[in-house]
Amino acid sequence: MKNKLVIGAFALMLAAFIVVLSLPADTESIEAENRTAATAPPLSEETVFSGEFASGFESFIGDSVGYRSFFTQLSKQIESLEGFTPDTGSVISANKDIGTGTTQKMTLLVADGAIMEMFERNEDNERVYTEMVNHYAEKLPEDIELFNMIIPTQLEFQEPIYKNLQDSQKDAIDAIYAGLDERVTAVDAYSALEEHKDEYIYLRTDHHWTPLGAYYAYRAFMSAEGGEAADKDDFESGAIQNFLGYLYDRVNSSDFEAEPDVIEWYDVDPDEHITTVMHGLDDDGNPTTYSGTMYDRTKANYSFFFGSDHPIVEMTNEDNTGGKTIVLLKESYSNALAPWLIKSYYKVILVDPRIYKGDFEDVLSDYSPDEVMIVNYILTTNFPDYCALLTDLY
Repeated sequence: MKNKLVIGAFALMLAAFIVVLSLPADTESIEAENRTAATAPPLSEETVFSGEFASGFESFIGDSVGYRSFFTQLSKQIESLEGFTPDTGSVISANKDIGTGTTQKMTLLVADGAIMEMFERNEDNERVYTEMVNHYAEKLPEDIELFNMIIPTQLEFQEPIYKNLQDSQKDAIDAIYAGLDERVTAVDAYSALEEHKDEYIYLRTDHHWTPLGAYYAYRAFMSAEGGEAADKDDFESGAIQNFLGYLYDRVNSSDFEAEPDVIEWYDVDPDEHITTVMHGLDDDGNPTTYSGTMYDRTKANYSFFFGSDHPIVEMTNEDNTGGKTIVLLKESYSNALAPWLIKSYYKVILVDPRIYKGDFEDVLSDYSPDEVMIVNYILTTNFPDYCALLTDLY
């Protein structure tokens, strides 16, 4: 009798799983996380034995089920019960996907009015990231300057009682920078952010920085580049209210709803001299172009910047036609940085290796950049598949 009950329960669960998987995918919940849905991984002997297929298939199934937002919320509630609550705050385990199609475990600290990712060093992954940057140093034409910017997260600048719960992000950044080829200029965004750590430079419910945090990193870059940075005080500011971010969706807490984040943005183009155009490839591999916007005021989340991520974003400042062109190899942190950069350049080209399907040689040919900068926040360096995407791009 017991065996029949077990078999019956298993059959019921299997039937429910098939039904849920057969329903249309909940794409809105994926878009709210500011990423694209995972695709089915290639099946081969190599991907099976390396674990790539199992990891990728798990992500694909997770993104393909109907009512995904319901199951995400249920999972969030269950995961919150697995966390522990020391005197310093709540530590919660969750899943992280930066849009490459693979998922990693991440640990969140909920403390001091913020939800913060905890960093764990992986020296093997650091070497993979360093080798990727050096790959570009080796291949890029000598007349193109190469920069690398690694951005720490907000937990790095908290009081020691919080900060010391994770590995040192500064040590990891310093180790990566120390291994870079001599032609790579390392940008010290860390010191610039640390100097202003008491300001609103990071969102409290999201893993991204604010436009103000991006501004300080922009100034650090312009100092390393030898150019002149615009003054934020020259521009009027606006605000997107009631923002609850990516990390808020990972914890089961209503505490942040009473005091949500605010995206305080700066109108860097009051005279409308800056144009924004998106480029990509259609399903048949043919080039496609569509109009874009630097600030999408219809979005009350981090997609406010450019509406979301795109294969290529081409920004042009017609007020600076004699300026340089820079290409950013980026993930979403660059979306808040680019509006500042375009004030100092003629063209800023954003290339997202997670969704761009072309060849980097084509980018170099199309735009003839003076500079290339690889921009990532620190946790991205722990994703070797992201580094592989960048390496394979060129």
